[in-house]
Amino acid sequence: MKSMTGFGSGTATKDGITCTVEIKSVNARFLDLFIRSPKQINPFESIIRGLVQDRITRGKVEVSVSIQDAGERPKTFTINSVLRKQIQELLVQEEFYDDPKKVPLQAVNSISNEWIQQQDTPIAEDVLSEIVKESTSQALDALVVMRTVEGKHIEQDLLSRISTLEHIINRIDENKSGAVEAYREHITGKIQEYLVSLDASISEDRFLQEIALLADKTDITEEIVRFTSHVVQLKNTLVDENSIGRKVDFILQEMNREVNTIGSKAMDSSITEFVVQLKCELEKIREQVQNVE
Repeated sequence: MKSMTGFGSGTATKDGITCTVEIKSVNARFLDLFIRSPKQINPFESIIRGLVQDRITRGKVEVSVSIQDAGERPKTFTINSVLRKQIQELLVQEEFYDDPKKVPLQAVNSISNEWIQQQDTPIAEDVLSEIVKESTSQALDALVVMRTVEGKHIEQDLLSRISTLEHIINRIDENKSGAVEAYREHITGKIQEYLVSLDASISEDRFLQEIALLADKTDITEEIVRFTSHVVQLKNTLVDENSIGRKVDFILQEMNREVNTIGSKAMDSSITEFVVQLKCELEKIREQVQNVE
């Protein structure tokens, strides 16, 4: 089990170029991936996206990439001859000089030095690709470790709450027979009072049959069996190494359905109290599961 919350960073250096990747993730229903990076990393975003998708299946994931260049690489120079000539002609036009060819470069630079530009030699793509992959993998490793540790804590809490569910449903199971019998006696008395008030009578067999039918409607044995089965499914799912968040959501929905049925059928105050306790625990489990991948 893994949490959806975590943080990881990684750094890789080659030829004086350092790439640092930071990844943080929070809860989300699906995988929502956002990458923030400088322009020279744009061609490699598909690589980053693929690495993340291979390791992460749910959560809002933000990837931040930065590049530091401490390498000593050759410079490239670009001369804008058109701009240089325009400046020289301007100085002649303003009568500072009588011939454009006699205008010194120092004078041209005093007007503008944009006619000559220097740039670092572009970083080799294979170097960028290598350090992006390495730093992203490091960051993902750290992120997964953090999500796994947090997931273990969540798992322990969930197992504790599941034990509480098992205890409560067992108490309901122990009380159900008495609750049905108490309801049978209650409804028997009510029907007898009603018949007396109407000065009517029915055969004893028919009377007992009707009582049995009404009492059966309060029997919660099937719901208890199904709820217990869901508890087993939930425990087995928690030890699954794959993404389990959505499956657990579905199991919890089914458990809530059974609890609601038990609450509507049970005509006993003690069972009603147990139903309230079950709903509280299921809600706490549901909240925790929102953090699970």
